[in-house]
Amino acid sequence: MIRMSHRGICVSDLATAERFYRDALGFEEHLDYGILEGADMERTMELPGVRLRAKMLRHPSGPVIELLHFLEPEASGPRERNSALGYGLFHISFYVDDIDAAAQKVRDAGGAVIEETRVQDPDSGIILLYCTDPDGVRVELMHHPEVPARFSHSGIRVDDVEKTLEYYATLGFQPAENYDFENGPDYLGVIMEVPGVKFRAQMMRDADGNTVELLKISEPQPSGSRERKPLNRFGLTHMAFWDDDMEKTVVELTNKGGYFVEAAHVRTPQIELQHGADPDGVRVELMRPVAA
Repeated sequence: MIRMSHRGICVSDLATAERFYRDALGFEEHLDYGILEGADMERTMELPGVRLRAKMLRHPSGPVIELLHFLEPEASGPRERNSALGYGLFHISFYVDDIDAAAQKVRDAGGAVIEETRVQDPDSGIILLYCTDPDGVRVELMHHPEVPARFSHSGIRVDDVEKTLEYYATLGFQPAENYDFENGPDYLGVIMEVPGVKFRAQMMRDADGNTVELLKISEPQPSGSRERKPLNRFGLTHMAFWDDDMEKTVVELTNKGGYFVEAAHVRTPQIELQHGADPDGVRVELMRPVAA
């Protein structure tokens, strides 16, 4: 059995990030792993001398995020919102009851509101607005009068939607809503900050309701790396799954265009871990409790 565990975020300051996700987005205390270090952590994270704080927060609607604050080696990379024209993990998205009130919570909690991205679909009435957390992670706020406040989805920019769907089917996801914006309205270029953008947005969902949006940009031409980034790079880092049959999953995902790093495969007295990536370089972590 495979089930989603959490989404990871590398942060510059744990207290600041925790305040943001609690006060702005409603996450609550879940698990605090304290300081993680030692040979097993060095191997599985592929970072010699690694020492970090790790804390889990849970949203009332279910999803869990893991905040990672690296003490050694320190995290690096840009702390600004990423471009829609790259590949990999893109954003996290929430429905809110009042978009102005939600945006003010983001400001008050240390995030930023990108007012120039605010748009409204004249047909559905949905209002969209991009914000960022204190480390530049894109946070999408959405308001629709008929949809209650909740976590909605996370997004991945992909090269091949069908190939990615096939990969994540092994992890329990199935195709859901599909939105073709190849000839979409002009407001989409405003929210995406890419004038004239054309794209497909394919949702996929698992049995527990976890939803991931696959974004395929067809115009302008996407760019950037499709290689797996180190875990101590600011921003969204990985997706993690509990898996009872890791050996089978590793073979299937490798055959579907992903890969795993055997040198990062560790088994502690409590947990077994496998680290790899999907076809677009998104880090995927498989976890299995070790029986007593």
